[in-house]
Amino acid sequence: MTRASETDGLVNSPLSSPMLQPWEVFDRELFDLEMVRVFARSWVWLGDTDDLQQPGDYITGTIGSQPIVVVRTANGEIKGFLNNCRHRASTVVTAPGGNCGSSMVCPYHNWAYSLDGQLIGIPDRVRMYPDGIAMEDFGLVPIRIEVAWNKLVFGCLSRKAPSFREWIAPIADRYDRYNFETFQRYPRQLDETYSMNWKVFVENSNDDYHVRFVHRRINAQRKQLDTVVRFEGRTCSGYKPHPESFDTTGGRTDMAEEDLRGHYADFIYPNLTPLPYATLLILVRADPLAPDRTRLVSRIYGVGKSPEEQEADMVNLELTNKEDTDMVTVLMDNLRSPFYRVGPPTTWEGRAAHVMKLVRADVATPLAADEFAV
Repeated sequence: MTRASETDGLVNSPLSSPMLQPWEVFDRELFDLEMVRVFARSWVWLGDTDDLQQPGDYITGTIGSQPIVVVRTANGEIKGFLNNCRHRASTVVTAPGGNCGSSMVCPYHNWAYSLDGQLIGIPDRVRMYPDGIAMEDFGLVPIRIEVAWNKLVFGCLSRKAPSFREWIAPIADRYDRYNFETFQRYPRQLDETYSMNWKVFVENSNDDYHVRFVHRRINAQRKQLDTVVRFEGRTCSGYKPHPESFDTTGGRTDMAEEDLRGHYADFIYPNLTPLPYATLLILVRADPLAPDRTRLVSRIYGVGKSPEEQEADMVNLELTNKEDTDMVTVLMDNLRSPFYRVGPPTTWEGRAAHVMKLVRADVATPLAADEFAV
């Protein structure tokens, strides 16, 4: 008798459910497979061009469990590489961002790489490799980088995945209208690690049902019962119309009426939750660290915001994140029960169900033999 069948008798669950299942949360083997089959073929937000203005400027991040470095080259290009020295497992560039000068130097054995990723220096090379070494074979491994709206930097390991524009096709035209390149990044960001599986947070981000209960303090700013749930491809949207008394247009009239009179809780697969307004963009990224550990990185970009307004927006986001993570932590604890069975989704959890189906489809599909072929 399997453990599942042994525990089946306690909870009657007459309807199947596409929602996240308990055995998909704590399994280390499944988590490792997600790092390959979900994240290695996806576009992941890594940062923005504010940190990449001059040659040698760089940012670091991860795609799943793979460290990444993005750098501005001497000729002004923005390029991305696996952030691993080709000699041993050391990270080449260790800080979250900065300027590395004219080269990137591994702190372990001081192998040096040009801003284009070429291996240009090995200390005591003749002594260390008396038979020679083909320097051209050991440059940093390049990845695909796309800068969206002259602002946001996305990276992808796969060479077979569609372009970023195709990846977000259902929301791409709407995002063009916000003019994100004119938005300024707030000086403070949120960066916290929580005891939760990345998928539990992603499911919560795509759950429009919980909003008026967990975040009831903002109910007066939304026509919650008029929420519109949309999902297509690798994007999702939960549209929240605003009452007439709550104006977030900032005086803009150059966008569609729907975009001006409400906001969207969007999602870009696999781990980014954007919340765009006419004069505000909130980004929350869920970085998987372990089956039961996730890092949330949250930034806000805005236009025409005073320092006091910026801080108020950030405090509001902190509280929203806390409301979500406090609830998700409760879910994590209870998902450990061998007797729990997931219930059917409501219509307002359609986005969450859609995303879970995408994750399972990717996990079930091995990477192509030429997934990384240039």
